[in-house]
Amino acid sequence: MTLAVAPLVAAGGLLAGSAAVRRAPDARAARAVATGCVAVTAAAAAAAMVAERVVPPNGVTGAVLFASGAGRWMPLVTLLAGLAATALAPVPSHGRRTFARILLILACGVAATAVTAPAAAVASWALSAFVVWRELRDGSPASVDILPAAPTHTHTHTHTGAVAVAVAVGEGEGEGGSGAGRRGAARLFGLHHLLGVGACTSGLLLAHRPGTTALAALLVTVGVGVRQCLLPLHLWHDSLARAAPPGILVAFTAGPAGLLLLPEITAALPAGGPAGSGRSGGWGWDWGWPAVAAALATALLGAGLGLVARDIRTALAQVSLALTGIVTCGALAGSGLAQAGAVVAWQVGAVATGGAVMIAAATEARRGPMALPGQGGCFARTPRLAVAFLLFGLTAVGYPATVGFIWEDLLLDGVGGWFVPLAGALVLAVAGSGATIMKWYFAGYTGRRDHLGEHDLTTREFRAVTLLLAVLLLAQVHPGLILPRY
Repeated sequence: MTLAVAPLVAAGGLLAGSAAVRRAPDARAARAVATGCVAVTAAAAAAAMVAERVVPPNGVTGAVLFASGAGRWMPLVTLLAGLAATALAPVPSHGRRTFARILLILACGVAATAVTAPAAAVASWALSAFVVWRELRDGSPASVDILPAAPTHTHTHTHTGAVAVAVAVGEGEGEGGSGAGRRGAARLFGLHHLLGVGACTSGLLLAHRPGTTALAALLVTVGVGVRQCLLPLHLWHDSLARAAPPGILVAFTAGPAGLLLLPEITAALPAGGPAGSGRSGGWGWDWGWPAVAAALATALLGAGLGLVARDIRTALAQVSLALTGIVTCGALAGSGLAQAGAVVAWQVGAVATGGAVMIAAATEARRGPMALPGQGGCFARTPRLAVAFLLFGLTAVGYPATVGFIWEDLLLDGVGGWFVPLAGALVLAVAGSGATIMKWYFAGYTGRRDHLGEHDLTTREFRAVTLLLAVLLLAQVHPGLILPRY
């Protein structure tokens, strides 16, 4: 067992930041402290990665700076998604307690690669899920001292009126608008993840005991299926997207526990395959096909439901669901190329999808809920918001000329060499997700000549968006940097 020092140090910094956020005087100050903590930690992690490449290892046995292989980039990716979750979080829906919990969830995600053992990933998942459950159960109204005075007229079109509408209506849409809705989402989320963590832990404990191979494989598959939102264990995801503050959603989904645990399904499956299938060689096709089929169904369901979603939160939740299914298919496919593509897809998706979700949340905080039929937007007055949403969304779904196209090429090529019909179905899922992004770009950010009073990206938001897009552009220019090395 190897200990990675940098993820532990980063997690410790985030825990300290969480304590500092709780002492902030109001929600705006809490956001500033949380954003600064995540930015400094991400910068330190990036500097450590550069130093590790420049300075050769000192040969200390059992300890390294970062995990090898796919785990090397995971802490930095989680921190970049956390930067979007904090810097772009609208204050009306994120109070001090929420920002503190975002940092706790990020600390759990960063620490998942500190130890090269599945127990670390399970512990990271369990602790972060508990924090999310507490947030859903308790609710997290923003501090009232940051809200502007209520407008005199209900239909005012000033920025103050837009914020008031967002507070009164935007957070009241869906399940997150009432205490009963939050508690229902908390129960659903808690039951699913209690089942998932319990099943995965039991399966890992039974994996090496004689005579329990099939039971261990089943338990691990069910447990990881909960974390990866695979059908029929995906119901918690949509309710979380509706009920939780967007920053909490982004921080939790950016945790790498699910991706780290996917190889445990392969390891737990009995070896062998049907005679003449060509898919033996230890992967256990006869046992593993239900997991791949569930992942494919998840990808297609997410792509289909995203196209017919009536509000932007649901649409982006379904795009995220589709991408999760695609990543799982690539990770479970019997192809090293597809597995490398799955890792890159998770890396790009965590940052880009998180950016799109937070841009949508920032837009809703300015003008109220974005739904169909909706009021649309004025591109001429908010071009940065519109372009940021479009770039993040298209990068997440693998649009050509973005870094996302790298994972799409790797994953589909690898899956196609393993099983061609599966690759064809995944192409449909990718296309459907891309169509959803384009649909909401036109529905949410264009279509009006008049202006509702919302402003474009603030200086803080613009800096965060520019940094995240610059990182994605750098990865596009030099994709070899993000490819996993084993």
